[in-house]
Amino acid sequence: MKKAEIVEAKKPLKISEAPVPKPPKDGAVVKLLYSGICHSDIHQIDNGFDVGSRFTCLTDDPNYQFPIVPGHEMAGVVHSLGENAKPCDLKIGDRVAVFPWIGCGKCGYCDNGYSQFCKEKHHTMGFGAVPGGYSNYTVVIHHQFLVKVPASIPLSIATMLPCSGLTTYNAVTTALPAIKKATAFKGKASMLIIGAGGLGLWALQLAKNILPKTTNVVVADLSESKLGNAKERGADGTVAWDPSKSEEDLIKATAKLGNEIGYDAIIDFVNTRVTSTRAFECLNTDGLQVCVGLFGGSGNFPLPVLTLSEKGVKGVYVGRLQQLKDLIALVSTNKLTPPPLIYYKLEDINSALDLLRVGKINGRGIIKHEGANDDA
Repeated sequence: MKKAEIVEAKKPLKISEAPVPKPPKDGAVVKLLYSGICHSDIHQIDNGFDVGSRFTCLTDDPNYQFPIVPGHEMAGVVHSLGENAKPCDLKIGDRVAVFPWIGCGKCGYCDNGYSQFCKEKHHTMGFGAVPGGYSNYTVVIHHQFLVKVPASIPLSIATMLPCSGLTTYNAVTTALPAIKKATAFKGKASMLIIGAGGLGLWALQLAKNILPKTTNVVVADLSESKLGNAKERGADGTVAWDPSKSEEDLIKATAKLGNEIGYDAIIDFVNTRVTSTRAFECLNTDGLQVCVGLFGGSGNFPLPVLTLSEKGVKGVYVGRLQQLKDLIALVSTNKLTPPPLIYYKLEDINSALDLLRVGKINGRGIIKHEGANDDA
C-alpha cells in the first residue's frame, strides 16, 4: 500500500510503500477510495495548538509520536474482515465510511457512546498510534466503527461525513434548541455561520434541512468567492468581513441581518479571538454561541454581560457514532449540495496542505486514491 506520513514536525510528509495490513480479529481492513484533507491535519504537522496562554505540543504525550499517518475522513470498500467480524452484517466489497473517533472502549465516555471524549486520544485514527486516511488501505480495530454507505451517497461525499459533516451536524443540532426557543417566542429565528469554507457550507445545507423553515441563515467570511458559494447553496444573507473596516462597522453590518439586530445562534468555524468576540457582540439575549474552529487563541467576553443576558457559549468537538449514522441517513434521503470538491492524488498531498494552510482551497480538498471513480 501507499501512505503519507508525518516524520518530523513542520516538514513535508513522506510518501512510502508498505505491505497491505491484515485485519484485526474483531475488525477490518478498508481499501480507501477517498480521504478528506482537514485543517486539523495542519495542527498535527505543526505538532500542537495555540490554546491562548501557551502552545501545547502533541508529542508531549508519549503515545503520540512520529511517524504518524494522518487523516480522519475516510470512505472506501471492505477489503478483508477479521475472524470474529465475519458474522457481522458487513461483507467484502461493502461501501463504508469509517468512524475515526475511537477510544479505549473501557471508560464511561466510551461505554455511553461518547468515545470522542476518551482521555486516551491515541486510539483515534490518524491522531496517534493508529494510522489514518493518508493511505490507500487502513485498519479499523472493530467492525462497529464502519457505517454502510447507501448507493444514493457517492463515496466522495461520504468521506467527508465522519469529520466535517459530523462536526457540522453536531453544531447545528446543538444550536437547534436555541433556534426553537426563539421561534416560539418571536415567531422566527436567525443563525449566523462564521466561515464559508467546507464546514461552513455543510452547516448551511444542514441548517436549511434541520432548522425551522422560518430561520434566517446568514454566512460571514473574508472571501467574496466563498460567500458566492454560500449564496448558491441557499444562504439568506451574506456579509463580507472586510479587514479594512472598523470593528464597530463590521459588528453593525453583521448584526443588522439577524433578528432584533442580532442572532439567536451563531456557529463559529474559525474561532479566533477576533471572530469569537465579534460573534458574542452579535448574539441576542439568551442566544447560543457554538465554538467549533481550532485556529487558536483565547476569547474575550464581558462577564457581567454573559450573566445579565444569559448568553451561552458552548464548544462542539466532532460527534458520536450514532450521530454519524443519523447524518448518513439524513444525507441519503435529502438532496444536499456539498462544498466544491477539489481532488488531489496522494503524491500531491504536500501541495494540497500548503494551499489549505493559506486558505486557498475554495471548498473541500479530497485525496482521490487509485481505483476511485468520480461517481463511486
